[in-house]
Amino acid sequence: MSVRVFLKSRIFLKQLLYAVFVIVALLWFSLKFLDLYTMHGRTITVPDFEGVHFEDAEQIIKRLNLRYVINDSIFDPAREKGTIASQDPRPNVQVKRNRTIYLTTVAKMPEMVSMPELTDLSLRQAISILESLQLSIGKLEYISDIAQNSVIRAKYNNGTIEPGTNIEKGTYIDLVLGRGSYLSQVPVPLVIGKPRIEARFIIQAASLNIGKEVFLDNERTNARVFRMVPDVLSRNHNLQMGSNVDIYYRSDKNFDFTEYLDEVLTVNLPYLIGRGPEDAKRVLERSFLTVGAEYFHNNVAKEKAVVYKQTPAPADNPKVLRETKVNLWYKSVDEVGLTNEIIISDEDFDDEDFDL
Repeated sequence: MSVRVFLKSRIFLKQLLYAVFVIVALLWFSLKFLDLYTMHGRTITVPDFEGVHFEDAEQIIKRLNLRYVINDSIFDPAREKGTIASQDPRPNVQVKRNRTIYLTTVAKMPEMVSMPELTDLSLRQAISILESLQLSIGKLEYISDIAQNSVIRAKYNNGTIEPGTNIEKGTYIDLVLGRGSYLSQVPVPLVIGKPRIEARFIIQAASLNIGKEVFLDNERTNARVFRMVPDVLSRNHNLQMGSNVDIYYRSDKNFDFTEYLDEVLTVNLPYLIGRGPEDAKRVLERSFLTVGAEYFHNNVAKEKAVVYKQTPAPADNPKVLRETKVNLWYKSVDEVGLTNEIIISDEDFDDEDFDL
C-alpha cells in the first residue's frame, strides 16, 4: 500500500483523531492542574494584624493557609507588649495560599540603656539625648537658679537617678531645670493636627508640661491632636515655664483631619498697605501671623516707613495657614503718599535698592 493511499485510509484517520483527542485532553488536564496548584483566580485578603496579640495572629494566619516570619522585634512603650507592630504585605492586599506574612512584634522584655549625664545641658539638648536613647520625658520641674532652662538634675520615681544607671527603654525621666533670674513666661505652641509623639516633643521643648491626655475615640492608634487647653485657636497664650498643657486626641482613622485643619488653621490675610512697621506687626500677631523678611527702600527710617507691598498679598491668598510669615516692603510715607491702595509689580523695583 502506498503512503498516499495509507494517509487517506480510514485506519489512519481514526488513529489521527484518537491522537488529537488525547493531546487536547492532556492539555486540558494540565491547565486544570496548574489552576489548582497555583490557585488561579483564588486569593486571600490579608487581615489587619496591627495591635493583635501574636498568638491570636498566628492562629488566624494558619487558618487562612498562610505562613509567617517574625521579621523584627521593637520596643515601643505606646503599644501593648507582645502585639503586632507592623506587617508586610499590608492589610487588605490579595495574596495566594502559602504566602509568607512578615511580622514586626512589640518586644515583651524591655531593652536596657545606660542613663546619660544631663547636668548643665540645655532642655533641648537633654530632650534630644533622652529621645535618642528611647527614654521618655516626664515632668519638667523649675526651681530658682540663674541658669535658665539648664538641667540641674534628673529624677526617676521622685528620686535622683545617677548617670550610668541601667534603666528600661521607655522609662519616664523627670528633669529639674533652672527658672532663671526672673519668672519667665513662654508662648504655648500650636500642635493641633500633630501626631502624639511630635506634639509632646514640641510642648516639652517649649518648657511646658503635658497635662491631661484624653483620647476622644478611646483609641491611641494614629492619635493626632484635636484640641488643646489653653485654647490657642482663640488667642495666643503665654504660660509660666513648667505649666501644664492638656491635650485631646482623635484617631485619624475615625476623623477627617484634612477638612478640620483647613477650617481651624486658616486665617484671613490682613491688608497692611499704608501701615508702619510696629502697627503691621501688631495686626499680624492678632491674626496669628508673623513678620517675615522686611525690606526698607533707600534705608528709610522705621518711624517714617509704611508698607507699600506685602507677600503673600490678600488678592492672591485671601486665606493662609496660621503662623505664616508675611514679607513686608517699606517706603517713606512721603514717597507713598496718602493713598492706601498702592499696586506695585515685581518689575517696579530692584531688590538691590532695599536693605534687609
